[in-house]
Amino acid sequence: MHATPFLRLLLPFVVGLSLGAAVDLPVPGLGAGIVLGAVLLAVLAWRRFPYAQRWVFGAYSAVYFLVAGYWHMVSYHELRRDDHFSNLNLPVRCVVGTVCEAPVYGSRVRVPLRVEAVGDSARGLVPCSGRLMLFLKADTFANGIRYGDGLKVQARIGPTEGPKNPHAFDYRRYLHFQNIHFQAFPKSDSVQLLARDRGHWIWRVAYAQRDRLLALLRRHFPDPDEHAVAAALLVGYKDDLSEGLRKAYMDTGSMHALAVSGSHVAMLHLFLWWLLGRVPVATRTGRMVRATVALSVIWAFTFLTGATASVLRAAVMFTIFLFGQASWRESNVWNTLAASAWLLLAYNPYFLFDAGFQLSYAAVVGMVFFYPRLYRLAPVWPKMIDEPFKALLVGCAAQLGTLPLGLYYFHQFPIYFWLAGWVVLAFGALFMGGGALLVALDWVWPNGAEGLAWVLKYLLQGLNWLIVAIQQLPGSTLDGIWITPWAAALLYVAIALAGAALALRKYWPGHLAMGLLLFLGIAKLYVYEAQTQQRSVVFYHVRKHTFIDFFDGTHLCTLSDSIPEKQITSVAQTNRWAMGADPWQQHLFWMDTLQVLSHAKKGAWELAPPFVQFHGKVMAIATPDLLARPNTWKPLHADVLLLSGNPNTTVEACRRRFPCDWVVFDASNSPRNVARWQSECAEHGWPYRNIAAEGAWIWEIDDK
Repeated sequence: MHATPFLRLLLPFVVGLSLGAAVDLPVPGLGAGIVLGAVLLAVLAWRRFPYAQRWVFGAYSAVYFLVAGYWHMVSYHELRRDDHFSNLNLPVRCVVGTVCEAPVYGSRVRVPLRVEAVGDSARGLVPCSGRLMLFLKADTFANGIRYGDGLKVQARIGPTEGPKNPHAFDYRRYLHFQNIHFQAFPKSDSVQLLARDRGHWIWRVAYAQRDRLLALLRRHFPDPDEHAVAAALLVGYKDDLSEGLRKAYMDTGSMHALAVSGSHVAMLHLFLWWLLGRVPVATRTGRMVRATVALSVIWAFTFLTGATASVLRAAVMFTIFLFGQASWRESNVWNTLAASAWLLLAYNPYFLFDAGFQLSYAAVVGMVFFYPRLYRLAPVWPKMIDEPFKALLVGCAAQLGTLPLGLYYFHQFPIYFWLAGWVVLAFGALFMGGGALLVALDWVWPNGAEGLAWVLKYLLQGLNWLIVAIQQLPGSTLDGIWITPWAAALLYVAIALAGAALALRKYWPGHLAMGLLLFLGIAKLYVYEAQTQQRSVVFYHVRKHTFIDFFDGTHLCTLSDSIPEKQITSVAQTNRWAMGADPWQQHLFWMDTLQVLSHAKKGAWELAPPFVQFHGKVMAIATPDLLARPNTWKPLHADVLLLSGNPNTTVEACRRRFPCDWVVFDASNSPRNVARWQSECAEHGWPYRNIAAEGAWIWEIDDK
């Protein structure tokens, strides 16, 4: 540990940050205590302790950095600032601010705004701070918004909303760790451009150069898929990727190649170090100049690509490493890694919860620890085979480091990641070098750039074709894997024990790892047994649609209106994985056919419009079409009455036809009708659920 002082600082600091995120309660006077504690820490650092008392400084520094981490996380929360616009107790209908990051373009343009003043109108603005996410309809004006634009927005401001469906992506949590807690959906004519180029000049230059580079790539690669991959490989810009191509790279474990990350910075570093190594230098000053030149290029590349967490990590790590080498100091890779993490978390503690940050460090730790040990166990190969074999081992080591996080975040495991790794390494390196040359040639020799672009176009076509071919191999992806955070943590413990067995060359850590894996397997069987006994109905929140899943053990029946398959996947897929639904035992019935459908049955699920019976429970469906049919069915008490499709009726009229215990309004109804129905239910004391406002409802069936 003496060679890794930053590792000793990082561990308690991360624990403190985690506690701060979990507890999130400010402690009065803690900031002043941190300052005084730093003075005492400096005094203890200079004091010489007897050998038997050296633990005093170590224990104090660990406690200090734990407390400092807690304070840093809690105080970083923007809502704790007195001048935040939410703390002014003012009606906010007009906002003036500056676009503080590059907007994300899509069906809606997401614009992060640094708020500078708010008020009830443009004439009564009060200076303030805070950040706000604007969601604009994609049109000519919205697509023209850039970083640094000053905007005046007139709209209703509200807190960011959490997920309205079980196990759905929590966008509110994601924005929280961007320090954004409010949102607005203004119309385009309610947004006024006040000024240009109001951001920091470094970011203005970086984003302007990125836009020029994207325009250059769009000119040389007009095909959408080729341009999308070129932009992702060179700049890390993934907004133009089609869903099919994005899924192909995801399913083959190659998405990291399209997200500018540490591997891109590493390749850039190796090229620069080889190029600058041609210049002989023998003095410390010469080496420092060489390191400065290399780092200037690396940091320019970092800002050009948007300075994501993974690129920042690599840039900071290489900064420490290169200056360590330039000053004749051997850099311990673990200390360098810990120092870069500590500096980044000191700059922004929310990086700790960024998936890219976590995956980036996990991959590097896996490569640094497992690669040399796996290589020593491997047989000796001829040189022509040894280099590809090294690339394979590096990919396997990185996959070991990221395996639990990959399963937790993405719920899948790419079987042929090793094959795709060879492809993206070879093609990606060639294209990065060729792309850099293309940029230079486009400036000095346009005709030469056209010829090079023609070659690179076929390189991109080959890369995309191979990735899609690997995706289509039999059993290319194990998907639908659902693990909890605790399972991911225990899986990391098992991997660490396996690593200890390799490092110590002892059997007992390996035996413990196998025992832990056996425990996880037994726990999974226990969960599966519980899933086979489940009986539940999930009324999902899908705006303007009806969407219901009936879980009978691992068997699934779905009742839905004409909702696109892509939307079904985004709304329900993660919940289905969490519930253990068998993809081979899924049946879909459309609401549109209820008018003509007389009967359908799957196991304990039976549909006889307007009724659905599920394990003895009855649901009546009141749609405009079904309500228009003659009342030919026998009076039947329903446990749940579902109002769907915005019928022009009253709850009382529906209850006369369908006596019920609960009334449910799904998200396919208009807000005006739902408000009227809610008032009616409240007046008569009828229990109800409003899916549009409250989110999905899970109806547990107890078989009683």
